[in-house]
Amino acid sequence: MPTTASSLFDPGALTIVVSGTVLACAARCGWRDFGAALREASRLLQPAFDEEANRKALAQAITAIRRDGSHRANPALPPDRALGLMLETYLRHGTLEALGRVRRAERARDEARRVSATQVFVWAGELAPVFGLIGTLYGFTRLAPASGPEALAATMAAIATAVLSTLYGALLAHLLCHPLAGAIERRGLARAQSREALADWFAEEITASSLSLGDARPHLRGVA
Repeated sequence: MPTTASSLFDPGALTIVVSGTVLACAARCGWRDFGAALREASRLLQPAFDEEANRKALAQAITAIRRDGSHRANPALPPDRALGLMLETYLRHGTLEALGRVRRAERARDEARRVSATQVFVWAGELAPVFGLIGTLYGFTRLAPASGPEALAATMAAIATAVLSTLYGALLAHLLCHPLAGAIERRGLARAQSREALADWFAEEITASSLSLGDARPHLRGVA
């Protein structure tokens, strides 16, 4: 088994496939988007969207707003950055219109990040087999002439590089790049749906208590 496993490892072929895929993908999408895609991929290792913690924070904020009014309430922000910005905007401006603008902007920004990161890994998945083929061609160029005491060993090494390059390209594409693209898309959509549901709930609760808040605001402005 160790001999079989070691025979499947070719540093030269792996370098050609991985480095070629990275450079070509970065050249196509730009280093900025490539780095952003890697950051999105790293977020897959973080805990998923905590709906319970965010709902609890928003519920406490609603209680504080009903009690003190939007201008004096100072609740803790939800752990989700977008929901925290939404709540902070409402506390600052006291209107659902301002809250809606922030929601739309954050939704568009989050979707753009998700689509861009997904596209980068889709491109990487398309390019990896191409560089597997390039590694195969490189291996063929190393084929030794028919004569010489080390001709057989050099020929077998070149054939191994050619075959393994194709293998590495396929594995990189279908076991890493395409799965990462799908995971980023699924995680992003699930996060967006949970966030939108909580934002809708928060807006409905604020609207339901708008009459009492309207009575409190003139007094609060006078105090301020």
